[in-house]
Amino acid sequence: MPNSTQTRFTPPYQESELLYNNVTGYNPAQIIMGRNDQFNNTYDLFNATLAPAAEVTLDQKYRVELNTIKFQDIGDSEIGTYNMSDEIFTLYCNNSEPYYERDDASLISLSNSIVDPGDNPVEKAKKIYDWVSDNLVYNGGLPAQEMGALWAYTNLQGDCSEYSSLMITLLRIQDIPARKVTGFLISNNPSLRPKAGDVWNFYASDLGSNMLGHAWMEYYVPDIGWIACDPTWSSATGYFNSIDFLRFNLNVGANFFFPPSFTMSEFSNPVFVHSGGLYNFNYDIKITVLASNLLPSGSFPILLIVFIAVGVAAVLITLIIIIKRSRKKEGAY
Repeated sequence: MPNSTQTRFTPPYQESELLYNNVTGYNPAQIIMGRNDQFNNTYDLFNATLAPAAEVTLDQKYRVELNTIKFQDIGDSEIGTYNMSDEIFTLYCNNSEPYYERDDASLISLSNSIVDPGDNPVEKAKKIYDWVSDNLVYNGGLPAQEMGALWAYTNLQGDCSEYSSLMITLLRIQDIPARKVTGFLISNNPSLRPKAGDVWNFYASDLGSNMLGHAWMEYYVPDIGWIACDPTWSSATGYFNSIDFLRFNLNVGANFFFPPSFTMSEFSNPVFVHSGGLYNFNYDIKITVLASNLLPSGSFPILLIVFIAVGVAAVLITLIIIIKRSRKKEGAY
């Protein structure tokens, strides 16, 4: 949603267009398309009751443009003044919440020890980014459940969620709005240079997945906007104040409300909530590169890649979800 409180001034490192959307295989009890949450994420909801061995299929196609964005040499004169009454502070700064314990005394002490009082927001972000990257040890064997900032600091380890949560929390303590971004990677090789015609196939099911889920973060600077960083990838050519074309942003924010009555700290894609019987699911994504104007590796201007998915004679991202119930049950949204 352009020019909203949550997105204003955000650089266009991802622009998406939904080309096709269809749900088949059942008579929906309720379907809500294009719903916006408080963080400005757009999503679809549906629920249904399926007979034994029946299935429902969601088929979507997107055209997505990804850009590499890098902010360099931001000076004091370019940085505006924070409006502390802005909704951004309510959503992304003022409140201590699960996994972002900005009121914890040990985290407050840590944050204040990393930065200097005279630092501008970008200088504070760089010092916090460096501390998180230098002091946490990556642990890819953690459970899927998010552990949070305080746990990461206490244990000095984490995966991408903990790296991002700790950086976000330390920034919020300095009254700098910050938020998590979650999505997935087409590759964890930062030297990859996609070209037109390249294809990737990803899947997730009740039996396993080859999707490269990932989390990174953004912080807000007045008169600049939201600036993306990836503290987990700090050693890979530097991801402070920069983001590349290897990741798909699925949502921003945290502790999402999910019908009928609970919240999720990180919003996976898709999400199933059910009562009663068991079910199987298959989630397939095919990504095809439509066009690319990438420069040789080592250069870092604004770059553009256009992705698209199957089913159309050019490019799209195709998302196909098939949910099969083993016996009659009702799925809630």
